[in-house]
Formats: sequence, structure tokens, C-alpha cells
Amino acid sequence: MSRIRLLELSEMEPEMAEIATNMQKMVGDGTAMRAVAHRPDIVKAFGAFYAQLQMQGLLSRKLVELVRLAIAQINQCANCLQSRYQDSIDEGLTEELIAALPQAETSPLFSERERAAIVFAQKMAFNHFDVGDDDFIRLHQHFSEEEIVELCFDVAQFIGIGRMFAVLDATNTACAIPAMAAE
Repeated sequence: MSRIRLLELSEMEPEMAEIATNMQKMVGDGTAMRAVAHRPDIVKAFGAFYAQLQMQGLLSRKLVELVRLAIAQINQCANCLQSRYQDSIDEGLTEELIAALPQAETSPLFSERERAAIVFAQKMAFNHFDVGDDDFIRLHQHFSEEEIVELCFDVAQFIGIGRMFAVLDATNTACAIPAMAAE
């Protein structure tokens, strides 16, 4: 049960109702949007930020999705775990890769670039104090400075939004994908 009253579509501004309806269609659950619809101005501003990162970013959609889903496993965010984006599938994202995310450090399924980004994201999500110079040396082997900054923004917002929905108890709990256990 959400800790914030969930707005009905009829209580939302038309643009917010459309966003909530689209979320419902995409992940089969609109709980998260119904919770945050109390502040449509913030949702719209965040949507613009998110769109900038996702649609005009330097990183491939597949890589961003691998990072997003690795964090969703850690956060146990059912909404995030259920979402799949066609552009990342078109770039090669598979359910086999998603299932291998908890073993990204050793799995042969990932490129060195993907592995560096996923492991960095996992470390940042589990305990950001564990991220050190060696992690950035590894990132610099595969990413430009601009890409590293973008990756940091992606990771930060995936961690934050997933945890926000969790503390609001505004997530769909009917997800078949197992969560990654915290170390």
C-alpha cells in the first residue's frame, strides 16, 4: 500500500494523466506515477532531464539499459525490472544478459566496456564509498570523460528514483525477475 495517496487519473492534470496512462501501458502498473502525480511540475521537469540523458546521450541504449536493470535488481524495483525498451533490444539487449547481471564481473556475455559500467553502477548502488581510483582507471580504459560523466548521471538517477519509489511503497510487487542480494 502506497505511503502517498495515489491519485486517480481524473484527479490529474491532463498531461500528467497521459504520462500515468503511458506508464501503465509500458509496465502494466501505474502506481509510481499515481504517487508522484501530486507534483506534475517536478515529474515533467524530471521527464525532460531523463529524456535528455536517454535520447540524446553518448552511451548506447543497450549499455544504459544494462546499467538501469543492474540497479533495479539491487533496488528491487519491480517497475524498473519489468520495463524493456525496444531500442535497447534492437541493440542486442536480451533476457539472457539481464539474468547474468549479478555475475557481470565474471560473465563472458559482457564486453569489457559493459562490464566496467555495470560493475561501477553496482558498486555505486551497494556502497558508493567502495568506488575508488581503480574503478575510474578501469572506466577511463573504455569511456571518454564525457561518457563517464553521463554514466554517473545515469547511475545516480536510477539509484535515486528506484529508491524513492521503494520508500513511497509505490511499486508493483508482481515481478518474476529475482532481485540481486546485497553483499
